[in-house]
Amino acid sequence: MKQLLLIFSLFIFSCGVQKKAAKDLYVGIYEITVFDVDQIGDVPLTLSINKNDSGYTSNFELGDEVPYISDLTFEIDSTTIEDGLLVIDGILGDYEIHYELNIDGEDISGSLLGMYDVRGSRVKPQ
Repeated sequence: MKQLLLIFSLFIFSCGVQKKAAKDLYVGIYEITVFDVDQIGDVPLTLSINKNDSGYTSNFELGDEVPYISDLTFEIDSTTIEDGLLVIDGILGDYEIHYELNIDGEDISGSLLGMYDVRGSRVKPQ
């Protein structure tokens, strides 16, 4: 009887641990495209989203083939979740950037600066 109680207790404890380690909806690596950017066209990007003790962090990587901006680096000031939207603010060269992105399963969509459509998908969960 004690063995049965011990096994049952371990089962309950292991279920609690697995539930706590649930996947985060936002964390992962995404291949996204910003569409119809003035004088550039479509801009492919790789977006990495991570989470640590202080909140979310993000990083963009530009493809080498993007004219005018491939030599610039993204400086991300903040990555937050506001009303279910992933909001990323930062600077690209001399320009402020503001992304509002919605993640629905493996798909990501939204806008850059409220002017340019953004769409893509998760390529690797983290």
